[in-house]
Amino acid sequence: MLTNFFPVELSRTIRDTFNSVPCPPVMLRILPAPGDIDPGFLCKSELVQLGKYKLPKRRSEYLTGRLCAKLAASSYLQSSLNTPVAMEQIEIFNAAHGRPYIAFHPGPSPTVPDISISHNKGYAVAMAAEHRCGIDIQKHEKSLIKVKEKYCAVREYTLLSDSIQNGDELSRLALLWSAKEAIQKTFSTENSLPTFSNIRLQSGDEKDCGTVILFFSLPPGQSRQKSKVIAVAAGTFEDYAIAVSMLEETSDA
Repeated sequence: MLTNFFPVELSRTIRDTFNSVPCPPVMLRILPAPGDIDPGFLCKSELVQLGKYKLPKRRSEYLTGRLCAKLAASSYLQSSLNTPVAMEQIEIFNAAHGRPYIAFHPGPSPTVPDISISHNKGYAVAMAAEHRCGIDIQKHEKSLIKVKEKYCAVREYTLLSDSIQNGDELSRLALLWSAKEAIQKTFSTENSLPTFSNIRLQSGDEKDCGTVILFFSLPPGQSRQKSKVIAVAAGTFEDYAIAVSMLEETSDA
């Protein structure tokens, strides 16, 4: 039986952060070997892609990530269509820039959600939402401290320490890294993808449940004539950071 490990507290913070409430994300343990997952839920194109991965670890990551995404998308489609949706009816492709998207079989769905997938070490996560979204999971690894100057400016480091009282330096840096990854995934359709250095932390609001809402500024870009502030809901599970970003409005902020 599959267990959704996505933290309930973070799901609550996501609902508090964004106006359009997405279905709860799905988080599963990376299964130890491809043989532990019945690939019958995959479509032909997905089976072809699976066959290109020769390493068992990569095959397990792909299968578990696709399973998370299909469960999340199935939940979203069922709630919007008011009818059960089998995972075999959902086919996941990757665009040229790498962003995943879904097709619904048979025929087009009246509503197709945006999806985002992430995996790191022991877990995979995925979400489906009405608007462009990004989800990321990052294990607390000491290398994040060694290279912090590459993604965390001095001002951001101070803001992190002031905004997040719970946890240590490593857990706070993992939250920052994961939040910036989630933002990059949200804007991955753009030719000029925002870099970690120009995704700048502006403030943070730590919640009683141990989660945090982080606010970032983005410079003008392909879909932005002026700078934009975007919120990220983030939290810690075991020794992992998880972050969710969503772009709800289409006009410049």
